[in-house]
Amino acid sequence: MSRLDKNQTYTLEEFLLYVIEERVELYEGTPVFMAPASFEHEGVIANIIGELTSALKGSQCLVFGSNLQVVLPFQDKSKENIVVLPDISIVCDKHKLRDKRCYGAPNIIIEVLSPSTARNDRLLKLHYYEKAGVEEYWIVDYQNRIIEKYLLK
Repeated sequence: MSRLDKNQTYTLEEFLLYVIEERVELYEGTPVFMAPASFEHEGVIANIIGELTSALKGSQCLVFGSNLQVVLPFQDKSKENIVVLPDISIVCDKHKLRDKRCYGAPNIIIEVLSPSTARNDRLLKLHYYEKAGVEEYWIVDYQNRIIEKYLLK
């Protein structure tokens, strides 16, 4: 199949058919291409994953990095085509994991801010994660040494 067109909308099924070499998310049918992360950004993610993996050792929860596609469920049919690549996901229900993806809301999602994604992380993704049933959402602003923790209901 050819490359995704950023000016076209896609159903979830169409989007998932693409073999994507780039980092791309799907927001309500529209592909959103992700810029490459800096080494500082990746280092923060690696450190957090290490700490969480150690803290959750022996539990049923698994920690994933940004290569796990998360397909978010919505009752509202206008928002059925959401696929994200969170920087970190914690999934405690292994039944959600299949075909190299997570189908359903992870228990916790963590996004590490980058200048190019901060607006999406703070506004759009916060909304998506809350509507999808993510229990906790953390936004890590490593440049200002701030972690925002949202308990989503």
